[in-house]
Amino acid sequence: MVDLSALQAPFAPNEHSWRAQQVSRDGRRAMALCYITSRSVQNRLDDVCGPAGWESSFSETAAGRVIATIAIDMGTRWVSKSDGAGATAMEGEKGGLSGAFKRAAVMWGIGRYLYELPAVWAECESYERNGKHVWKCWTGAGIGELERALRNLFDRMNNQPTGEPVRVAGRRAQELLPSPNNSGIGLAPAFRQPLVVKELIDGLPKAMLDGRAEQFWTKHWRDVPEMWRPFVMAERDRLKHEAGL
Repeated sequence: MVDLSALQAPFAPNEHSWRAQQVSRDGRRAMALCYITSRSVQNRLDDVCGPAGWESSFSETAAGRVIATIAIDMGTRWVSKSDGAGATAMEGEKGGLSGAFKRAAVMWGIGRYLYELPAVWAECESYERNGKHVWKCWTGAGIGELERALRNLFDRMNNQPTGEPVRVAGRRAQELLPSPNNSGIGLAPAFRQPLVVKELIDGLPKAMLDGRAEQFWTKHWRDVPEMWRPFVMAERDRLKHEAGL
């Protein structure tokens, strides 16, 4: 049986990206949309369901809307959920496929927590084209605003009622770190996986085997940044489950 809570768990902070949705009239601020990539969704499905435990398919309506379907092996039967999207202005057919795939993933609860983010306006640089301001990049202050918005969301999830722990089913933070050269998104330090997080997660399995998990956890936990704590706690729960503790 697929663990739906693991499927729906939040991603690591640096797996989130931001794109400008609307630029203010003066060109100094932009409304930011937070999203995860299709690759992150695929990795999550692989981690939770197994590479052979899920599949995706696509179809097109008469109006040109792309419909994506994600089917998951639930143990006794396969269950499918679908949603669609139109082609994007930037990437055309490829963008439509990616958008539809991520929308179908939301039907399974993957990344759905991002809908809890309020509208975020952040400082940016822009340029004029045909009399309109076009987003160019986020400023340092703007990145700080985006970082705080995501941190606040993680804090709210970390304060959910007891008995509903945040769980994450895989670690791919480093390989999923967007490249500033091609993403157009500068990353503030808090979005990069801190060394203490890597040391804690990598060293915890051995500490569990040696019977010193509590001391190891206490030593490292105090230095874990607040916005990374839901992710770290989820990884601890996953490791304990895998170790049968």
